[in-house]
Amino acid sequence: MERVAWPGPAAAPPYEPLGEQPGPERTGPSTVVLLEAPRQPPPRDHLAWSLCSALYANVCCLGFLALVFSIKSRDRKLLGDYSGARSYGSTAKYLNITTQLLNFSLTILVIILIVTGVIVVGEPLPLRWGPWPVLALAGPHPSLCPTGVHRDVPSLLQAVGSPS
Repeated sequence: MERVAWPGPAAAPPYEPLGEQPGPERTGPSTVVLLEAPRQPPPRDHLAWSLCSALYANVCCLGFLALVFSIKSRDRKLLGDYSGARSYGSTAKYLNITTQLLNFSLTILVIILIVTGVIVVGEPLPLRWGPWPVLALAGPHPSLCPTGVHRDVPSLLQAVGSPS
């Protein structure tokens, strides 16, 4: 193989500077503008709403399911799969709406039942049957007492040891 020396910059062909070319007049430097399609905002994952639904209004575990779909939507968004993220985010949104509607409806139903008197708040239920004779006093009939502890009031007070 034969070695050839590089002639260097002196061997470059001579370039002539371009002069004014005939034609239309130049008005100044040109500017190139690149137009991009408007970027759509990333899809919403509704994570905060789902977290509140899971913690405060978890009717039939729908709030927890909304939280799962919100996390899946966020994962898809981070991977760049915007269509998958949009789908999971939409599912999370509808689960959150359903959870909120059920929670609101059940709250209104309980308030209506309390106002109408179907649900009584404040009066504890009496204990009718128990291991102590004092609690067996509330039994309506001796045949209904399964333990046989039911007695009439004077003998019951005597069995307890109360002064008469």
